[in-house]
Amino acid sequence: MIKYFRPFIIIGLILLFAGNIWADDPQPNFITTEKPGKIIQDIRVSKDSFNPSKGEEWGIYYQLNSKAKVNISLYDPDQELVAVLINQKPQGKGKKSVLWDGKDIDGQIVPDEAYFFTIEAVDQKGNMEIYDPTIFSGGEEDDITQGSIDSENGTINYRLPEMGRVSIRLGISGGPLLRTLVDWKPRLTGEVTEYWNGKDQDNLFDLQSHPRFKMLITYFSLPENSIITYGNKKLGYFEYKTGQKNRPKKRDYPGIEIGEREISKHYAMPRLMDRSPRVVMTFPKSVRLEEDNLPVLKGKTIVHVELDKESKKYFQEMKFEIVFFLDGEFYAEEETGYSPYNWIWDTSQIKEGTYILTVNLASFKDQVGLLSKKVKIVR
Repeated sequence: MIKYFRPFIIIGLILLFAGNIWADDPQPNFITTEKPGKIIQDIRVSKDSFNPSKGEEWGIYYQLNSKAKVNISLYDPDQELVAVLINQKPQGKGKKSVLWDGKDIDGQIVPDEAYFFTIEAVDQKGNMEIYDPTIFSGGEEDDITQGSIDSENGTINYRLPEMGRVSIRLGISGGPLLRTLVDWKPRLTGEVTEYWNGKDQDNLFDLQSHPRFKMLITYFSLPENSIITYGNKKLGYFEYKTGQKNRPKKRDYPGIEIGEREISKHYAMPRLMDRSPRVVMTFPKSVRLEEDNLPVLKGKTIVHVELDKESKKYFQEMKFEIVFFLDGEFYAEEETGYSPYNWIWDTSQIKEGTYILTVNLASFKDQVGLLSKKVKIVR
């Protein structure tokens, strides 16, 4: 049921073990960089990011204290296998290294994203050690409370204390979310610059100058020694994942957790699901369309809201809180709505004129789709 004029604030809002080298699966010893094992120690990487499209490579370094059979596998943020860098290879004692050229198991350059690796080793006595950064790092969420907006250069600048996956949401305090500028994308440690024109997603609000403008920057940490790739202008992560067959997932270790950490609810979600769905809003009972497809509405009319074709594949069965705003002010909501949704809007309560109608579709897992459109009300 639609409810009217209640204050509402929306801002603030495994399987197969690839290359398993232990047939009898003895009890492993899980190691970290701070607590090295008896077999593996001194695990390092050459850098935090690289551009495979330009032929660059990235290195993993480690030391073996005894002869061992080694497996090094790379995984995407959904913990699915990307590449096997060393496959059950016997190695002698000493310092070791392996390079990755940024290509997956099919020889394709991976899309721009954050990836992580595991090292598994078993010595000649059958002792097993595993370096898996996901069991002791990654997923801790925090807000960035200090940042600056450079209007002249059209940038937002902030400092990230560690490698993380970032969300930047922009809107009106006590009103709608109007733009998801960064939608849980990986970023490097240090000073970060994002580009923004000062407006909402649909270029209808001069958002930066709004007296109740609000910006929320949130991130969660990436697993230790993650690598961020960049420079792939031909293929995005969404297209990459939807165009491939299912790959083996990293082995899970129930009950194994090193240290204490609070995990963000976004961390374990599939990347294809943890994003802002795209929204379509139409007016099937409009009186007419004026220039620039401006819908003219009169009396009781229908506002039809639904997810776009691509978003339906992933969000169709989700429940949403569907919230409508008029010129940035709360107007009505449906607390448990689905897509598609038809809102019966009695425009006779509103003075004649042109308005901006905004809809927010907020899932209960904190994904928010949004859209704003100009409408004209007549008698």
